[in-house]
Parts: sequence; structure tokens; C-alpha cells
Amino acid sequence: MIKTFLAFILIAAAANAQPISAGLKFGVPLNDAFSIRSPNPFSYVAETRRYTVGPFIELRLPAHLAIEIDALYKSYEYRATVASGAAVQASSWEFPVLGKYKLLSGPIQPYIEGGVAFSRLTDIPQVIELSNKNNYGVVAGAGVELRLKFVRIAPEIRYSGWTRRFFDSPGNYLQSNRNQAAVLVGISF
Repeated sequence: MIKTFLAFILIAAAANAQPISAGLKFGVPLNDAFSIRSPNPFSYVAETRRYTVGPFIELRLPAHLAIEIDALYKSYEYRATVASGAAVQASSWEFPVLGKYKLLSGPIQPYIEGGVAFSRLTDIPQVIELSNKNNYGVVAGAGVELRLKFVRIAPEIRYSGWTRRFFDSPGNYLQSNRNQAAVLVGISF
């Protein structure tokens, strides 16, 4: 019993020594969410909403290492003008889990990151173009963290490579892109 209590105290002290930060991440995609082959019989029109937003937490570890977990929201829209003309809207939540390595110490810290991400489409009706609601893939990125008194600002470039397409129409006229790039900025305290 005493050994368990001492082990608990040591683990709690070690966990308390590791700083945890939380914040908000927002950004814009660098490429379109959909590829449309033209001409096509459905006259697809797609719109990439130009925002990504969501919370994140980071656990800073020794030796310039950190673990980051995000919950990022994105929105998409397309319509087939021949079929009905009604727009199909979808939202996705992406959950990247990243390992980060900070290259330098000090107030300006360049870093590289890599890991995996899980994604789920929400608010989507059952349409013929929908091929998967759930997806997973790899994530890689690089950025710079600036520490200013009580706030940390971290602009970064991030690549996500998905294993499957969310959307794939008959004849492959409309497809969601499996390779996505984005510029993100994280603000944490």
C-alpha cells in the first residue's frame, strides 16, 4: 500500500513537471477539397470553404519533444446542376495526434511534426458521391513557435495524406482530394 502511494506521488510529481498548454488553431487550405473532371454529365460545381478552426492541447516533454492533439473543423460544399441543383454540404472533424520536435531553445523555436489523423464527416445526407464517412491518414508539418510573455503563437505548414476519398462520384467526375495542405496558426497560453 505504501509503495503504491509513493509510486502515485512520484508519477503525479513527474506529470506536474510537464507543462501542458491549450489553445485555438485556425487556418486556410492551400489546395481545393475536390477535383472535378471536365466535361462531365453532372455539371459538378465545388466550393472549398477557406477556413479550418478548432482547439488543441500540447504536452511539452523533455529533450525538445512535445505531443499535440487537435480537433479541427472544416466545411465543404458541392452541387450537381443536372441532377437537382441542390447544394450538398458536409462538415468534417479531424483529430491529428502529432509528435513534435523543437529544433532550438529560447523564445523562437522552429519545429517539425508528424503523426496520424482520424477524420469523420458530419451533417452529410446519403448521396451517391459519398464513399466514406470515416478516414485516417498521415500528417507532417513544420513551423515556428514564438513565445511572447503569456502567449505562444505558432504558424505552420501542414500536409495531410488520407488513405481513402470521402467523395467519389460514378465515373470519377467529382472526387475529394486525398492530399491536402494547409497553413495553420496556433495560439496557446
